[in-house]
Amino acid sequence: MDRLSMKKAFLSHEGLVFTAMFTLIFTVTSLIMIDYRGLQSRVAGMDPFTILTLGAILAYLYKNSKFSFSRRKILFLIVWGLYVLSAFASMLIAGHFVWTEAVVWLMLTVMLLYRMPVALFMYMTAGAIISLPSLLLAETTLNESGATLVMVFAAGLIFMPKTNRAMLWYVLPTLALLVVITTSRTAMALYLLVTVTQFAYINMYRTDRRQRKNFLMTAGAVILVPLLMFSRQMYSYFTMGGISLQGIDLNQLTNGRSDPWQTVVSGSRWFGQGHDYVDFTHLLHVHNIIFDTLGRYGILTAVLFIDLLSLTVLISVIAVKNFNITLFFIAFILTGMFEYNYLFMFVYFSPVILFFTLIGLMMDDNKGVNHYCENI
Repeated sequence: MDRLSMKKAFLSHEGLVFTAMFTLIFTVTSLIMIDYRGLQSRVAGMDPFTILTLGAILAYLYKNSKFSFSRRKILFLIVWGLYVLSAFASMLIAGHFVWTEAVVWLMLTVMLLYRMPVALFMYMTAGAIISLPSLLLAETTLNESGATLVMVFAAGLIFMPKTNRAMLWYVLPTLALLVVITTSRTAMALYLLVTVTQFAYINMYRTDRRQRKNFLMTAGAVILVPLLMFSRQMYSYFTMGGISLQGIDLNQLTNGRSDPWQTVVSGSRWFGQGHDYVDFTHLLHVHNIIFDTLGRYGILTAVLFIDLLSLTVLISVIAVKNFNITLFFIAFILTGMFEYNYLFMFVYFSPVILFFTLIGLMMDDNKGVNHYCENI
């Protein structure tokens, strides 16, 4: 699917309807995430919205696609199946079975059986990007808002023309929005990492010597000047006093996350402690998708979860060989190391849906995304 075909698909009746639908869903869930006018007190959680969204995706796939089984998908489904079964076993053994979670696991499994059309992922990405301004309605700056923007931004790069002009038009408004909606160090650092990496890819990969030289000079000036002018403020912002002559205070450096992580590890069990395992801290969760899995579902599920994430990145690097897909997964995982952006937590939504949809997209021998990226 080349750029013209993608444009036609996006402007088709189907494209407009699905883009509008995903925009509405992602906007509503963003408003819940930021607790706009106390919305969180009126809903029990995000599971119903997840089921609704997955239902719409499955309806689209039933009409427009079919089951397919490539070698990479079979390998992934084996690990995925073990992961889901271990989570089910944990919920049953630890006595914290939640039927909505079981429904989500099953719907995701069925979704992964289908060949994922590029157009569907494009509609979802467009809807997620269009919904971002709703984050401005938050009464305070939130880590969740910043992390959501960064991951949606990274997903949009998959379809972004690989030119400096297009990147500038994309970066400037999203950066302005990021500065307004969050003070999260994780979001700021990852946004800069993703942006610099993307510019480097555009200007350093398969380009002539002159363009590479110009990029290095420009990037050096853009990066070094702020570092020299605001080095003390930036050091204080990113370390929060956790690094000093006396040593490193991990709990201070991680803004109170290190101690809960150690508590989860020391109290880990084979089948977890259930959904109420976070009873030892003022935090709503431990700000880490791996430690949360360990505390909630146990050692076995956590090991399989790490295998799942590792396999996802390896497939994107070795089999798919798409730079921006790999960049999205890396940004997703890095965000998850300090925030929370996975299933069954009250906040994050659109990044998680994009994550699983993109996994489905790359699991087949589908050259759609790569072909599109080569023609923009």
